[in-house]
Amino acid sequence: MPALCPVAGKPGRRVPEVTLRSLIRSDRLSEVEGREWFYCDLPDCDVVYFASDGRTVLKNDIQVRVGAKEKTSPRMVCYCFGHTAESIREEIERTSQSSVAASIAAKVKAGECSCETMNPKGTCCLGDVNKVVKDAFVSLGGNQPGLAPNLLGRDRGGHDCCAARREDAPAAGKSPRVERAGLLAAGASVVSAIMASACCCLPLLLVAFGASAAGASAAFERVRPFFLALAPLFLGLGFYMAYFRKEACAPGSACAVPNRKLKRFNRAMLWVATAVVAAVAFFPNYVGLLLRREPVAAAETGGPTETVTLRIDGMTCESCAVHVESELASVPGVRRASVIYSEGRVIVTVDATHPPDAASLVSAVGKAGYRAHIGEDK
Repeated sequence: MPALCPVAGKPGRRVPEVTLRSLIRSDRLSEVEGREWFYCDLPDCDVVYFASDGRTVLKNDIQVRVGAKEKTSPRMVCYCFGHTAESIREEIERTSQSSVAASIAAKVKAGECSCETMNPKGTCCLGDVNKVVKDAFVSLGGNQPGLAPNLLGRDRGGHDCCAARREDAPAAGKSPRVERAGLLAAGASVVSAIMASACCCLPLLLVAFGASAAGASAAFERVRPFFLALAPLFLGLGFYMAYFRKEACAPGSACAVPNRKLKRFNRAMLWVATAVVAAVAFFPNYVGLLLRREPVAAAETGGPTETVTLRIDGMTCESCAVHVESELASVPGVRRASVIYSEGRVIVTVDATHPPDAASLVSAVGKAGYRAHIGEDK
């Protein structure tokens, strides 16, 4: 037994779910899924959609004016291309003919139809357009031009003018440009944060792979403020895209149909990106807390010792100190190496009986990727 409108008591035409998801207010969207909906076409009934369980969607719940149920202008007839009953009648009064049907047909042929996401009926509008044209000619006492059979649309027994467009349309619920832009912005913020911390991370990687880190820290330290500014800028763009941007959807686009699961996923990824940005961008500031800061010592052999102080140039975070200490500890005659990062110097404890020469100590620091010279001052 067909579902009946609970107010009018009349059966209605089944409406695609995508139509409701596109047109009803956001606070009613949760009611759409999992139900079969029908359109009530009675002009005097405020119910636009109804379900078999008695739920209804009224005119006030729709984001557009439902022309078939309106008594005052503008009464929309063609939602894809903006034709109203008033504009159609005005053209007939002015020119004694109507070009609307031919215009719509040409645009449909060009693939611009999107009835399912714009027309509250969820069907082709041409049948309604032709009816309005016919009624306008009758009321004005003129002769109605012949209407081509292929312009009657599905509502009047003809073909569905939007069928081809629907087959080629992107899947409902996707907004490719906005979603892609938001994810790209989040990714760019992560890249910017990585570049901002490269002054600390890159030397570690270079040394780990046996390359010299000389000059790398200083070079990235100079551009660190630039990348630190870019990271929150890209994050802000991502949040704008995810939470505030509403894309203006072209005819035939399905971007007006929200995919809530995809939106939640993208927003979650944006917050993950925010956490990554914060962790990576400020890595040089807290890396010292994660590293063992006990002085690196060579094998103890006993005997008298003495200390040598070296000034270190190019260290940009405490992780740099680990490699400096390790390289110095490997020099024959060195007992212990302790970098004081905040002061930019290292205190080297050496064997007093067989001390290493100054060139060996400077060379070890250079091997770690930094510049050194003997003494407290430069």
